[in-house]
Amino acid sequence: MFGAGETYDATTPRNLIERMRARMTGVFPQLAGVGIEYAWGGFVDVTMNRAPDLGRIAGNIYYVQGFSGHGLVFAGMAGKILADAIAGDASRFDVFSRIPHRRFPGGKALRTRALVLGMWYYKLRELI
Repeated sequence: MFGAGETYDATTPRNLIERMRARMTGVFPQLAGVGIEYAWGGFVDVTMNRAPDLGRIAGNIYYVQGFSGHGLVFAGMAGKILADAIAGDASRFDVFSRIPHRRFPGGKALRTRALVLGMWYYKLRELI
């Protein structure tokens, strides 16, 4: 499984498959001729502490979010944990729900701007 870079809104990059193929063949050159059957994009839901956010709004209303770029890996496990909680065994769900999460300082007005700056900063660090 390979990601294809980041975007700063909920749109899928126009050149998603080409970007993904470049990353994939950079690691596994022998896959150059292999077709890519599925590709999707979207906004990365990042929490302040980079930990997934699982919780309850009410007794029987659950949420799972904020996989911080690890959704492909964590989504299956989160689904199982959520299903277990709904079926009556919330022991693993409760472990995640106790992780403290904070709101972004500056609220909605600064959130996207800070996200863009942070992503640029870490991209530059990767390139250096």
